[in-house]
Amino acid sequence: MLKTLFKQMARAPQSPASAAPAATAAPAAPAALQQFGALQLRECRYGWMLFEGPFIGKCFELYGEYSEGEVALMRQFVRPGDTVIDVGANIGDLVLPLARMVGEGGRVYAVESHSDVFNVLCANLALNGLSNVKPLNAFIAKSAESADTSSGWGEHAFVSEKWAAPFVALDSLNLPQCRLLKIDVDGKELDVLQSGADLLARCRPVLYFENDQAEVSEALLGHVLDLGYDLYWHAPPVFSPANFLGNPVNHWAPDIVTSAMMLGLPRELGLRAENLPAVEDRRDWWNLEEPRIVAQTTADFSVRIVPKS
Repeated sequence: MLKTLFKQMARAPQSPASAAPAATAAPAAPAALQQFGALQLRECRYGWMLFEGPFIGKCFELYGEYSEGEVALMRQFVRPGDTVIDVGANIGDLVLPLARMVGEGGRVYAVESHSDVFNVLCANLALNGLSNVKPLNAFIAKSAESADTSSGWGEHAFVSEKWAAPFVALDSLNLPQCRLLKIDVDGKELDVLQSGADLLARCRPVLYFENDQAEVSEALLGHVLDLGYDLYWHAPPVFSPANFLGNPVNHWAPDIVTSAMMLGLPRELGLRAENLPAVEDRRDWWNLEEPRIVAQTTADFSVRIVPKS
């Protein structure tokens, strides 16, 4: 979920051939925006996207891309042939670039619990011929008993009123490897992590998860710290002036809309995020005046992953 971090801490609702190399520059004349009922279709940085909505959808409409700061961070860890999991895959906004990163020999498991959003996700995979992505319409949780499908967005924010989603534990996927686990499920991140205890112990993936609800943050951070991860605060803006469509105007100005994410690095990797603030204690919370968080909103910022000294 997205936040307007640098004006107010506000919840912002959102909708919801084989792999090819990642696109890096806009074509001379991207195809025109097309309307399909409530959805729009546009040629974007990583392929064709169907979309709607005031944040993710608006990014694709105006910029032909979404949150390139998140993509750039994940690209530092994901390699061809890797397996990655995206829990809370939405319409595939980050699935498409991940699919390009892992290549034909890799796998992306794209998990989306809401059937309406899942349908758009599948359409976007089909439009781009991405056979290296496995879409899963499921609600990730330790068990049906532990699952909580309600949220501040209403009773059917995570699952459709008409079509229920099965409850699935990450461990039940029985994956032999996992390089990266990305989670964005609006406060349910801890249950997702607990459902993959064996996966995390065996594969030790890099973690990239949302942390935007103070009331659950201490338990979430404490759980990941206890698993032997170093944690860092990452707040990448969804708008970049160097976007695919070359549109220099921030639609949300003067606000800076960012994601509110945590990077988790297994301590045994011997790596650190040099220019991101680290979590010192499980009771820590976002400090929006911290210079290393403010710096993340500048156009030329990039995360530096370096060996521990």
